[in-house]
Amino acid sequence: MPSSQRGAVGWVGFALTALVVSTFPERSKREGWPAYYASPAAHVVCGWVEMALAAGLFVVGLLLYVAGFNQGVGWTYIVHQPTLTYGDFFGTGALGYLSYMLTPTAWVTVYCFGEGIVRALDAAVSARMLGMGLVVVPWRAVAAVRAGRRRGRERSFLGPERPDEVVVWEGPGAALTVFASRRKPWTAQQVIEYRGEFFRLLRVTMARQRGHGALRYDFGRLEAREVIRGALVHYAPGEPAVPAAAPGPIPAPAGIPDDPRFG
Repeated sequence: MPSSQRGAVGWVGFALTALVVSTFPERSKREGWPAYYASPAAHVVCGWVEMALAAGLFVVGLLLYVAGFNQGVGWTYIVHQPTLTYGDFFGTGALGYLSYMLTPTAWVTVYCFGEGIVRALDAAVSARMLGMGLVVVPWRAVAAVRAGRRRGRERSFLGPERPDEVVVWEGPGAALTVFASRRKPWTAQQVIEYRGEFFRLLRVTMARQRGHGALRYDFGRLEAREVIRGALVHYAPGEPAVPAAAPGPIPAPAGIPDDPRFG
């Protein structure tokens, strides 16, 4: 295949992929491979394509519905009238067109028509990259089911709620570790104050501690000149700190992946 043709095919493939990606939820396009194809311009085009397809499907659905209506209910009404007037024919036809608006096909196409206009204008004005409702709703439903299953596995692994256990390390690496039986509402760069010292969160992993499942929060010591960003948490667990020589790796159990998300 000549290079010019390969370039054209590649451009068409990129454009089609960008249109498909434009239907994804907004958050899913901020990272990973979808971010490569996501752009406000693609969303403007996707919005107009959605609007055009919705209008075309609305007209096709209308014509098919009215034809079936006239051959069914409309024809039954006409043949049972003792006399026919222009109003009978007009009323039957108008009723067919109006009753089409009560069908799910009409609702979906009208919604997509309006959504396409809103998505295109929003991308052009504010550069936001909104997804398509018919894709976003099932996407979020599947994500909610997966999140629920993941939370269930996590609760099963962590077991009953227990007091936090704090370990202060001596040596390089993490300076302080908190083993918790429940997830903390901490940010990815959370800074805590513990016994007059300040620590910044480094990572969160699933681990086993003293025969129980736990969330392991590793913290690095904050230097005196470092700036504290965000809300400071004054951490004071009920149990005293447990000294240790150096932080060793604690692997997560099989089937429980590390979850770097917080809150």
